Amino acid sequence: MTRSGVIFLIVLILNALVAAGYLIWHLIYKKETDNRKQYVMHAVVMLICPVVGIFYFLFAFLKYHFMNLGERDLSDVEFSKRRHAARVKADEERERNIVSVEESILVSVQEQKRMNMLNVLLGDTEESLSAIALALDSDDSEVAHYAASFLQSRMDMFRDNVSRMQKEIDESDIQDEKCQEQIVDLIRYMNQMLKQKVFTQVEQEDYVEQMDQLCEKLFQNAGDRMIPACYEWILERIMERKRYEKAELWGNRFCEQYPDQLPSYTLRLKLYFETNQKEKFFEVLDQLRASSVVVDNQTLELIRIIQR
Repeated sequence: MTRSGVIFLIVLILNALVAAGYLIWHLIYKKETDNRKQYVMHAVVMLICPVVGIFYFLFAFLKYHFMNLGERDLSDVEFSKRRHAARVKADEERERNIVSVEESILVSVQEQKRMNMLNVLLGDTEESLSAIALALDSDDSEVAHYAASFLQSRMDMFRDNVSRMQKEIDESDIQDEKCQEQIVDLIRYMNQMLKQKVFTQVEQEDYVEQMDQLCEKLFQNAGDRMIPACYEWILERIMERKRYEKAELWGNRFCEQYPDQLPSYTLRLKLYFETNQKEKFFEVLDQLRASSVVVDNQTLELIRIIQR
């Protein structure tokens, strides 16, 4: 074999060793399995193009890590530490097929109105009963019938569940933790329904009174189980019925037990604003300012309104 042939053979062997070493380094030593195909293709190029392939990848490596060739476009780079919300293009086709409950009963085409109403009733309606009640006044008797039948079934279910849960609580020991949990669950369940105002005034008041009795029972026998949400629920429902003296009692209890909760101040501010008791309003406001509670925008707006 000639001298040039020997040199060529040595170059091929060295080239193959470099390609093999490249694969071993990335796939075995560094265990970079995510880009396995990429590293295999690099090794194949090195084998097919001796020396040239190696220098090509070496140059690319050096350029990427050490060389700054050309100006970079930094127009879209933001160095601020502020958090940015991602803007995702809306799915217009999907959005066009979604209508609110209110819109579904205002559609002029009768068949479309009925179809919309059925789609609404087949979806998640736990928080939409008050909106569904709007359909009772629809000019389409079929839509009104759908809404009436659905609401009646939900209201009957609510009555049965409340009656059953009340009976279980009455038959249990209030000192039992399970009984206390049942009371909290019943208060939560009743609030979710009553806040939608689908019952008659008399029945609404009766259930609010039952909520009040449950909260009183829990407060007197296991006050630590009266979570902040329970206070919020009973205060909101009682204030809707304009039972302000009872609301003030629960508001004071709320603040005494949870002085670090913002709703214990905001609900009393709303109470004294509705009853035009400015002295008590500013008394609560001073308590809020003296506390370490962080005030939200809604509370600030309420304060601005009454200070005008």
